[in-house]
Amino acid sequence: MALEARLRKIATGVSAGEAAHALAKSLRPGEVIDDATGARAAEFEGTLETMFLMAAVDGVVQKDELEQLAASFQAVVDMHHVKGIDLQALLDRFNEKLARDGWRARLDACAKRVVSPDARAFAFRLAAGVAFVDDHVAHAEAAAIEALSSVFEIPRAESQEILDEVHSELFGD
Repeated sequence: MALEARLRKIATGVSAGEAAHALAKSLRPGEVIDDATGARAAEFEGTLETMFLMAAVDGVVQKDELEQLAASFQAVVDMHHVKGIDLQALLDRFNEKLARDGWRARLDACAKRVVSPDARAFAFRLAAGVAFVDDHVAHAEAAAIEALSSVFEIPRAESQEILDEVHSELFGD
């Protein structure tokens, strides 16, 4: 099953839809947004970047990986009927920031934008979905999952529960 189909299973929730709409609104030229909308937009963008970072944890994001991640992002925004997000431009920006700042600095930046416990758990779920895409978690992905749960301050028992749920939802066991 492709990543976008798998993520569709775990990327539900009204708050996710609201955040995706806030991001789209924040990206419109000349759009004036209030602080709450801006915070939701930053949080959703941080969630998408967290997914990107999981894909990039091995230090290289191949063209086919970027295409699959773009399709996955599209699936997440499509399920919430969001229009107006140039996902390729977001991916390009994430890639530029990763090259400039490094993986750990970008993860820390995501943690500053994804602040509520629910949003952090959601971002963690989606990143886990990216790690589980091939039903095999490589050493670098396992380390990234650990780093993500740490920086998002998700207790070990809760992170394991989320990982078990995501794996079960994706693979039905």
